[in-house]
Amino acid sequence: FKILEKNLNQLTDMKFVYSKANTLQKREFVNIVFDSNLYYENGIYRTPTMMDLFSNNHLKMKEENLLIYTKKEILNDRIPFSGE
Repeated sequence: FKILEKNLNQLTDMKFVYSKANTLQKREFVNIVFDSNLYYENGIYRTPTMMDLFSNNHLKMKEENLLIYTKKEILNDRIPFSGE
């Protein structure tokens, strides 16, 4: 627990976590964050999906031409659950 407590702040530092990962781990991380929907078009990365945890910086990333995040609209075509 002392080791965990000493290094806990680094687990929230995504730059640190990403830099310590090997190539396969980095690929898996990107796939998880962007739900395997990250693509490159016209000189910029784009995605319709992103984990909510990371989406709070999407406007800053758009301003810096790093990423365009167009949130996928979820249509509610299903009949809502109801009790008898």
